[in-house]
Formats: sequence, C-alpha cells, structure tokens
Amino acid sequence: MSDFGRAGPPDIRDTYSLLVLNITFRTTADDLFPLFDKYGKFVDVFIPRDRRTGDSWGYAFVRYKYADETQKAVDKLDGRVVDGREIMVQFAKYGPDVERM
Repeated sequence: MSDFGRAGPPDIRDTYSLLVLNITFRTTADDLFPLFDKYGKFVDVFIPRDRRTGDSWGYAFVRYKYADETQKAVDKLDGRVVDGREIMVQFAKYGPDVERM
C-alpha cells in the first residue's frame, strides 16, 4: 500500500498504472485492496491526500505488474459501485505529450 515507512516507495518501473476516479473521501487503500487483488498481482495503491487536511482528493492510482491483469481490472471494475459511488477505472496517462482529460 502507500504507507512507505522506512523501506521507501515501491519500485514502479515496468508497471501499469490505473486511475480510479470518483472514490469517496473516506475510501482507503485497504478498501481498494480486495477489489483489485482479484484480478492479479498489483504493486501499489496510492490515494493522493491534501497536505493540510489529510482528506482524500477523491481518486487513486493502482499499479499492476502485468498488462493483461491491468486490462482485466479495467474491464471488471469500471462502473462498479464502491462505498455508494460508481467508480471509473482507466489506464493512467502521464507526461507532457498526453491529452488533457
């Protein structure tokens, strides 16, 4: 999960990232673990939080080791209701060459 402790953050090179949108402010990495664990070995769950308040920003990143498992998670979890909200799961897009959402 994203509690790095002394070991530091996980190695995310050669991983596939998903963007999970519309999670509640109370949703934790522990809540997301059983959902995404069903579809393969994932490396990390990261929920960005406001530095001042500690509140979630309402989205998360989940990183898988293998592309086929990542695609399976998108296919099965996009549109699923979690904590009373319909989440959107899509491949995360990074970098300056990516179209704006």
